[in-house]
Amino acid sequence: MKPIIAKLYAVMDKGPLRALSLILALALAGMIFWDPSQFAAKTSEFEIWQGFLLMWAICAGVIHGVGFRPRRLLWQTFFCPLLADIVLIFILLMRFA
Repeated sequence: MKPIIAKLYAVMDKGPLRALSLILALALAGMIFWDPSQFAAKTSEFEIWQGFLLMWAICAGVIHGVGFRPRRLLWQTFFCPLLADIVLIFILLMRFA
């Protein structure tokens, strides 16, 4: 399992992908700060679990975007940048589509 995570991080450890992660995460964080009612469970189509997923994706995107690389396999797996970017893109598409 460790080689898969290491290969995934090697693929995602590129400057443009880091910049993409950071831009996506900061854009969504800014949208949440600007109008939280768009993402609130009672005033939007988002469910509670989607809010937790959004917060995780923003945290993972910022961690990856600023260049921090977790040392332990557990944290590398938890803050997987590929999964976070997929979630960030999906939520942005939900907001603007």
